Amino acid sequence: MRRAAYDLTNPGWAIGSAVAILTLVGIASIYVTDTHYASGNDGPANAAKQAVRVVLGFFLAAIVLRIGYQTIGRYSYSLFVVCLAGLVPLVVAKVLHSSFGGLTAPRNGAYRWIHLAGFLLQPSEFMKIAYVLALAWYLRFRKKVGGFGGVLLPVIVSAAPIALILLEPDLGTAMLLVPVLFTMLFAAGAKKRYLAVFVLAGLAAAPLAWGHIESYQRLRITAVLLQSDELRKAVIDDPQAYTLLATKRQALEWSASAGYQLVHSKNAIGSGGIWGNGWGKGVYVENTILPDRHNDFIFAIIAHQWGLIGCAIVLGCFTAIAVAGVRIASVTTEPFARLLAVGLVTLITSQAVVNMGMTMGLLPVTGMTLPFVSYGGSSLLCNLIGVALLISVSQHRPFLLTTRPPAFTREQTELVQAIEKLEERRER
Repeated sequence: MRRAAYDLTNPGWAIGSAVAILTLVGIASIYVTDTHYASGNDGPANAAKQAVRVVLGFFLAAIVLRIGYQTIGRYSYSLFVVCLAGLVPLVVAKVLHSSFGGLTAPRNGAYRWIHLAGFLLQPSEFMKIAYVLALAWYLRFRKKVGGFGGVLLPVIVSAAPIALILLEPDLGTAMLLVPVLFTMLFAAGAKKRYLAVFVLAGLAAAPLAWGHIESYQRLRITAVLLQSDELRKAVIDDPQAYTLLATKRQALEWSASAGYQLVHSKNAIGSGGIWGNGWGKGVYVENTILPDRHNDFIFAIIAHQWGLIGCAIVLGCFTAIAVAGVRIASVTTEPFARLLAVGLVTLITSQAVVNMGMTMGLLPVTGMTLPFVSYGGSSLLCNLIGVALLISVSQHRPFLLTTRPPAFTREQTELVQAIEKLEERRER
C-alpha cells in the first residue's frame, strides 16, 4: 500500500534533511574556493552552477517519487543496457585516441565525460544507479542465488560495466561496484562459501591486475604506503628490493608529486582544529595550494573552515542516511524493494567512506567525489535520484506478511507476478 507521493515518512524525512544539509555545506564550501583564485576573483560561478544542479536534482527526485520505485524497477534491465551502451563510446574514443569533435574530449588523460551543450555527462555515474536497480530486480527471488550458478551469473554480468569503467580509466567508480555486488548478494541469501570463493579469486588475480592498471593509478595506491618516512627511506636506500612498490626517484619526490595532495589535504584537516578557521578563511581557502579542493578534496576544506565540528556534522548526516536506509530495508519484506534499499545505502555510504578516507590518507586517491557535497553535475544528480528511490521504498507498506523475504515457491512466484501485471494494467 502506497502513501501519497510526497509523504516522505519518518526515515524519508531524516534522509531528506541530511541531504539538504550536505548540499548546503557543499555550496558554501564551493563558493569560497571559487572566489579566492590566485589569478583573481571570478565570482561564485561554480557555486551558482552547483545550486542550479541541486534544484534540478530535487526536481528529478520529485519525479522519481511520483513514478515510484516499482514502476522504475520494471525497466531495470533496459536502463542497465542503455547505461552500458553509454560507456562504449568513451572506451572507443580512448582506444582510438579521438575526441570525436570534442564530444568525448579527455581530461587528465581520462575519457569519462560526454561533452554536451553546457553540461558534462558522466555515464559511469548513471551506471551505478542502473546497476543497483538491475541487480535488485534479478535477485528479487532468492531461489536465483540458491546455488553457485546463481551467484556466478551476477558476477559475470557485473564484469561488463566494471571493465568498461576501468578502461576509461576510472578505478574508483569501478571498484565501488564491488562492495555493492557482494552486499546485495549477501542480502539476497547467497551462501557465504560462494562469496568467499569469489573474494579469494579476486585476491589471487590482484597481482595480475596490478601489472595492467595505469602507472599513475599504481602510484596513487602506493602513495598511501609511502606516507611512512621509514618506508620511503628504505626505498631510497635499497630500490631494488622495492621495485614493485616505487622507484628511488618516486620516493625522493613523493611529497612534491604523488603525495602532494595527501600532504596538503592532511595539513588542511589538521589546521582546522576543533572550531576551524571560519567560513572563507584559512590558507587553504584563500590560496590554491590544494588541487581539486572544490570536488575530490572538499572534505579537507570543510575541516579547514569548520574544524572537527564541521566534520562531525558531515559524518552525522551520512550516518543518518545510512541508519535510515538500513531501517527502511529492515522493515521492507518485498524482495526487490529490500534489495534496492540495501544496494543504494551501500553505494552512497561506500562512496562517502572512500572519499573521506582518501582525504585523510587512509585510502588511495581515486578521484571519488563526496556525495551531495562535491562539485559536479552527474554525481549530484544520480545521488539525488538514488535517495529518491530509497525514500520511495519507504513509502510502500510491504504486502508480504513475513519478517524476511523467503525463498519463494513456484506458486508464490506466480502470485507476485500476477500482482505486478495487475498493477501495470491499472497504471495504463
